[in-house]
Amino acid sequence: MKVYELTEKIEADLIARICHEDDDALQELCYYYRPMINAVEKNYFLRHYDHQDWEQDAMIVCYKSAIVYSHKRGKFGSYFKKRLNNHARTLVRYDLAYRRRAFKESISLEALIENNTECIEQPTGCCLEVPISETYTEFLNSLSALEISALLTILGEADQEKIVKRLKIDRMALLRARSRVLQKLRKVLFN
Repeated sequence: MKVYELTEKIEADLIARICHEDDDALQELCYYYRPMINAVEKNYFLRHYDHQDWEQDAMIVCYKSAIVYSHKRGKFGSYFKKRLNNHARTLVRYDLAYRRRAFKESISLEALIENNTECIEQPTGCCLEVPISETYTEFLNSLSALEISALLTILGEADQEKIVKRLKIDRMALLRARSRVLQKLRKVLFN
């Protein structure tokens, strides 16, 4: 690789060569923008990304930037830097996505065994009782009239507003009754 100062003319020549599928030109252009690429890499942390991944992504972004670049967009360096920063932000967004949080916070079983960690516990299960007719009848008999109305709203069989008007009660009284019903139901099913 030739070592010389990057001028606009040389940069334009490298971009033109990249558009004609010249891999050496791409490597040269990335070489001259190495300090900028390293600065972007230092600004963003990705859990499973190493220096080689950043280099590869930078070359891909540089290639795509060179293909679509025109002088109307300003200087190539600032255009490439903006695209590389945007790419890094996209990677960080992807990494921090809520649905991937469990993967991000996970620890492999092999690592736990290797570190001789004693925090592996056997799962503690609760005895879930399937409500048979006797249990169900017992549960319903333990409910007051207000709580039965609250149960109907929980099941979607009755409208809250109609219950409040029919029983002439406060809305909060119905909400408290719903809470009591759910507590009693948990007690019957999980104890």
